[in-house]
Amino acid sequence: MLQEHEIALAPLLTRQSVKALGDVGPTAAEIDAILHASVTVPDHGTLRPWRLVVVEGEARRAFGEALAAAGREANPGFTDELAERLRSKAFAAPTLIAVVARIDPDAKIAVWEQVASAACAGYAITLAAHQLGVGAIWKSSPHQEGEALRRTLDMGPADQFLGWVNLGQIPVERPTSSRAAVDLTPIVRHLGADGLARVAG
Repeated sequence: MLQEHEIALAPLLTRQSVKALGDVGPTAAEIDAILHASVTVPDHGTLRPWRLVVVEGEARRAFGEALAAAGREANPGFTDELAERLRSKAFAAPTLIAVVARIDPDAKIAVWEQVASAACAGYAITLAAHQLGVGAIWKSSPHQEGEALRRTLDMGPADQFLGWVNLGQIPVERPTSSRAAVDLTPIVRHLGADGLARVAG
């Protein structure tokens, strides 16, 4: 029988990335709800260091071209085959939400904290989608910089592109499986009064 805390934490404990998404995306109301949920993340200084760009329909072509252009900018010898592979990433789902860390280099808040907050927003998108029954998976490109990307995603000079979340219908035939429990022993330490962090027990 599930413990009370396991029931309360079910949205987090049961979230899984969905690679193969159907061609039906979330509704406009669902996207709006997902976006509102994503900006509840920790935000030191209330900087709102996020730029979230919703990409749907034919706009995916522009996003795919920007991804390909970033590859070509990074590597002049970039082949047409590699460029097409990057373009195709934009069509893996009916809806994408690009996540950008909107950096204010002059803020008192450290840049890493601003990036961390934006990364949290990306994760919150996947959690919100899961709660709505929408499949989600966070994706990235090996080429995160480029003039076309900055223009397409309305990025400032200091901003950092963190990837995007694919959103779509969860295939009916997808088998349901529970997330495997993670052994916390290699990961977690408890700090003692002596100032040393140790494995519990």
